[in-house]
Amino acid sequence: MDSVEKRIAKVVRNGGEGKVYFPSDFFECGNSKAVSKALQRLVASGVLMRMERGLYCSPTESHWGMGKLPAGSDAVIRAYAEKDGFKYGPCPGMAQNALGLSDQVVMNPVFSTDGPSRRIPYAKRARPIVLYHVPPRVFNYKSEIMKLTVIALSDIGPKDLWQFDLDRMHSIFTKIPYAEIRNDLRNTPTWIRNLILGFYEDNTATN
Repeated sequence: MDSVEKRIAKVVRNGGEGKVYFPSDFFECGNSKAVSKALQRLVASGVLMRMERGLYCSPTESHWGMGKLPAGSDAVIRAYAEKDGFKYGPCPGMAQNALGLSDQVVMNPVFSTDGPSRRIPYAKRARPIVLYHVPPRVFNYKSEIMKLTVIALSDIGPKDLWQFDLDRMHSIFTKIPYAEIRNDLRNTPTWIRNLILGFYEDNTATN
């Protein structure tokens, strides 16, 4: 094992199982050509697993006798977000499920992002990660419930809200102090802001 390979192997050991890497993560270990060759050897020896072109991971040992497993979509999207400098969060379906507006569970790796919409392949037998662009202001909200609400309701739209949706959102916001969401409301789409303000007005009228 040459010095470049040893340096990369040390980084991988320190990173632990399931961590995702790009060749650029090893820029301090040697020049790009030497790093590329070292990565090939580390993949051959099982220290690393090549997931896609330019995408590697430290495999996780299966507890069910399935051998070494690649990193999951959560680790991959986290690595890409750090590398490319974008923020990400739940997709509309996930947000609606979290708020109780839908009982549909999103099984595919789909996320909202302040970056461009795109697909990220990461494993041969896995569906690609799908990123959908949403207004960047969503990720500046201090309140997690406001982030979920804007993502969920923006997807449904004002014309397709059912009474069930309105009742559910009303029950959620009447339990949240207005002060917690006040600043976020300033940067919320007008129709959603008016809807939420109406919940607090209703609550005041009944108290």
